[in-house]
Amino acid sequence: MEENKRAAGRLNEIRQRRIRNRRMIVGISFVVFAFCIVMGMQMVQKNSSLKKLKEQESKLAQQYQQELQISENLKDKEQYVHTDEYLEEMARKLGLLYPDEVIFKPED
Repeated sequence: MEENKRAAGRLNEIRQRRIRNRRMIVGISFVVFAFCIVMGMQMVQKNSSLKKLKEQESKLAQQYQQELQISENLKDKEQYVHTDEYLEEMARKLGLLYPDEVIFKPED
């Protein structure tokens, strides 16, 4: 009889261990699952941020190229301003003439 009690006690102890092990496995699985969800959300956020930063980089690169073009145009304009051709053009706009120049206007 006592052996039956011992055997029943042992079986009960084995069942209790199995139940604890199952609970532990479920708990660990829950923690791992929660960790995976959090990491997945972080990856989505970081991917979204990366995409926005790449778009911003593209826009800034385009703006930089435009600014370089404007800078080149201004350098060309600066060189042109220092030429005699430019001075003559501005003088004509102001109505100035060379000392020996005569302007003929057609009659209406």
